[in-house]
Amino acid sequence: MNKKKNSIRRNMRFLRKINYTIDENAPWKAAKNFFFNLKNNFKTIGVYWPMLYELDTRPLIKLLLEKKVDILLPSVISDQLQFLQWKLNDDLEYNKFKFYEPKQKTSQIKPELVLVPMLAFDNKGYRLGYGKGFYDKFYEKNKDLVYIGYGYDFQEVSFLPSEHFDLQCNAIIT
Repeated sequence: MNKKKNSIRRNMRFLRKINYTIDENAPWKAAKNFFFNLKNNFKTIGVYWPMLYELDTRPLIKLLLEKKVDILLPSVISDQLQFLQWKLNDDLEYNKFKFYEPKQKTSQIKPELVLVPMLAFDNKGYRLGYGKGFYDKFYEKNKDLVYIGYGYDFQEVSFLPSEHFDLQCNAIIT
């Protein structure tokens, strides 16, 4: 199963790299789709800071901040994914896992909704991440939260091999 997942990861990294600029408005369209599809008024949302050709979340973050939603960014502390509060002028630092996280390791908060980065997804809501399992482990302990995959529509595949511990998103927004 890992061979199949790794093959999909390689292909999607390549596809994302060559296709992410096809539609420069994609991040704004996805942010609009987020608000169109989610009618709940969540007060705390875990959002990833974009890296490596991921769908840019900064337009969504801007709109969420305007709506007075608390933004929580992921951080890995003691090999566990946690979410830290982030405000507009707070500093970010680039960590050893090659993503940006809040520099101030202050208030850890459990989000109501988690926006999940992904390399690929299928029509059952399964997503393929980078292979470290941080989001899967977080999901295992926090199944009561809402998980939304966030990516480009070209990242959809017909089938993803999944195991019992794999995160299954409540919805996918592209």
